[in-house]
Amino acid sequence: MKKAITIFMIIAVTCLLTWTFGQSDSHEQPESATDESQVILAEYKWNGEPYHISLSDLNAAIAELPVYRQQNYKTRADKAEYLEELIEERLKIHRAIDEGFDKLPEHLKKLEDYTNQLMVEKLTEMEVDAKVSYKDEDLMAHYQANLAEYVEDEKVRATCITLDDEDLANETLDAIIAGKNIAEMAKELSEAGKLANGPGTNQDDPGNTYFFTKTASPRWEEFIEAVFQQEVGDMTDIVFEIDVNDETFYLIFRKEEHQPERQKEFEEVRRDIERTVERAKKRERINTWVAEISENGKLKTYAENIPEPPQPEEAEREESEESEQ
Repeated sequence: MKKAITIFMIIAVTCLLTWTFGQSDSHEQPESATDESQVILAEYKWNGEPYHISLSDLNAAIAELPVYRQQNYKTRADKAEYLEELIEERLKIHRAIDEGFDKLPEHLKKLEDYTNQLMVEKLTEMEVDAKVSYKDEDLMAHYQANLAEYVEDEKVRATCITLDDEDLANETLDAIIAGKNIAEMAKELSEAGKLANGPGTNQDDPGNTYFFTKTASPRWEEFIEAVFQQEVGDMTDIVFEIDVNDETFYLIFRKEEHQPERQKEFEEVRRDIERTVERAKKRERINTWVAEISENGKLKTYAENIPEPPQPEEAEREESEESEQ
């Protein structure tokens, strides 16, 4: 009988939803209404008890959604669609309570764990987050004490033509030596679809490797080392052959720029330093706080009472004895 009532209620509420969210005679709201809790969107009865969903309930439920989902419920029609989901959820919760699922031990344990977690988080906000502070002097002191962590590695940039055809590579090099601009050649080969997947292979600016460091790619380590050893303006006078993942590539490149290692300015790394200092301050505060709690609670520990785990031989013997029994 309960199932029949439940099904009836779902159907009835769905009909009621359509009727209420439209231009209902009994619950039509004036456009000037400002108290959203008085704007009723749906009402129903469960086990004889009356319930309703107001505009404030709907908006509050939408506000709890992730931001990217909230964007889906801006219009009246979209909100009406979500109202149906909200009603369905409410009805399912009522039915679950009728079945006693709200009193299941495993559910109560999870609820207790979650409640404890929320309490600890709130307490941590009060005892740690709210009590941690730092000044610009702290940030600068950290920066000065850790200058080596804020060094930008040296970088180079090259124009590179990467091919997987040796004959084409030699023809390309000959053309460049004869006067063809390497950047123009890279563009022509890119438009012809002949560049292989490697350094300098990008459609927006063919041949340009952009800046990279010595550790940019272990796969192309030989190429990287060769570029770093070049002087700016130098170009390979022979085709540079390299094996990468069982494939052979043929490269022609010219070193365009070299940026030496440099010390980053304080303002460049300020945000990183703030995060680092804040984490350190929080760890200090947590340690102090835990010590205070332990002292107030007259904490005593007896780690020596923890038994040693059985040795493999003993564990096997115990398993054997249990199986025999």
